[in-house]
Amino acid sequence: MSISSNMLWSGSRLGFWSRAGMYASVYPGRTFATARRRGAWYRRAMSARVDSGVAFAAALLLVLLAGVAAGQRRLTLKPGESFETAIESLRPGDHLTVMPGRYEDAGRISLSVKGTRLQPVVITGVPGGAASKIVRPAGAKAQNTINVEGATWVTIRHLEITSNGGDGINLSKRAAFITLEDLHIHHVDVGVNFRSDLNHITVRRCHIHDTGQNGGTGEGLYVGCNRSKCIVRDCLIEANWIHGTLASTQGDGIEIKRGSHSNVVRDNVIHDTRYPGILLYGTDGKPRNVVEGNVIWGARDSGIQCAADAVIRNNIVFAGEGTGFNSQPHQGVTPGNLEFVHNTIIGGAPAIRLAKWAGAKRLVFANNAVYATPGRLKIFGLKGVAFSGNVFQSPDRALPAHGWKPGDPSRDFVSVARRSLWPRRGSALGGAADPAFVVGRDFEGAERGGRRVAGAYSDVAPRRTRWRPKPGFKPSR
Repeated sequence: MSISSNMLWSGSRLGFWSRAGMYASVYPGRTFATARRRGAWYRRAMSARVDSGVAFAAALLLVLLAGVAAGQRRLTLKPGESFETAIESLRPGDHLTVMPGRYEDAGRISLSVKGTRLQPVVITGVPGGAASKIVRPAGAKAQNTINVEGATWVTIRHLEITSNGGDGINLSKRAAFITLEDLHIHHVDVGVNFRSDLNHITVRRCHIHDTGQNGGTGEGLYVGCNRSKCIVRDCLIEANWIHGTLASTQGDGIEIKRGSHSNVVRDNVIHDTRYPGILLYGTDGKPRNVVEGNVIWGARDSGIQCAADAVIRNNIVFAGEGTGFNSQPHQGVTPGNLEFVHNTIIGGAPAIRLAKWAGAKRLVFANNAVYATPGRLKIFGLKGVAFSGNVFQSPDRALPAHGWKPGDPSRDFVSVARRSLWPRRGSALGGAADPAFVVGRDFEGAERGGRRVAGAYSDVAPRRTRWRPKPGFKPSR
């Protein structure tokens, strides 16, 4: 087995690779220069102690590397062999390559291997090649295609996953440190279901579509449980493409349930959903969730809906006849501790709905660009709300007297029709933002540099060809 260079990294952290490092490790708080000024007897004593330290460190490193080597197998699965058997036989440190082809198991597939940080488990198809398809037989009992049950430190990537009525991937039993990336999940009930106490789950660059099979609820990602019965925390959901949940009974793009907290949802492309593109409840006083850099269109309900306990920034919503942003009491959560800043909303019926905000604590609505015709705002009082730096298309009786200025979409954006929402030079967006609420980066991940530009973008008149919102993945930051 070859040992990659990164396995030696821990040795450099022990401080034994230079004379100064050796001395600092053996005699904390003193410098090597100090030792040089001591007598020869002192240097000899130091050398003896350092030599013993080096020997100990080298022996420890060899033991660690031997442990890694002993637990690492490189396995290959070929069509005609059982994906179920291979998955359920994995050991910590295994790397399983699933060759292109179709894998169809009628049994219940359960992944429960306990990988570690030093011995992670990898399950992967072949990047850039033909698909490795994991499917359920049409005549078999409806079941989740892959159940991840209590597994830790596992990465699953480059697989195509379908079901016969169950979820694509269902996570449970306190699974942790799981990475799901570059997966194609379709024609399932829920794409990825987090309905359990979970932490440190990453879902990245996954294409999830055509959910809600056999009359299921059909969320792209379902995170947490109703009424805080389970908690999902410290997860990252980024750069996914989620669409086509219209056949479901519900069909949110991404739903984060009450009590789940400290999660980041960023840079996702979400469109054509039956329920909200992104739906959040509240964290029950735990750290807030962050929603940033996402683009949403074609949501039959709200583009983004959130009651409390979130930072929502730098998102773009083309609302159409749905609601752009909706914040109201929801399943026992009342508005509070919520920042909605530097978002761009086009259209909507209504474009904005803010209910029970008046008198609530720690609410911010600042530096947003909201372009909808008059009568498309439902704002029921803003007493005590930090409301400033916004641009609205035209006066509306729902707006307060201060905290906003009028805009014109034909003059302010490059082209709304082509979803080119970079501000034009001279746009009303330039200089409109309240500096107290300007955030560090914009929708593209570019530094704002303190520029007072309202909405999701930070600069005017793009100087180069850049990505416009469209079906597909948003480019990496």
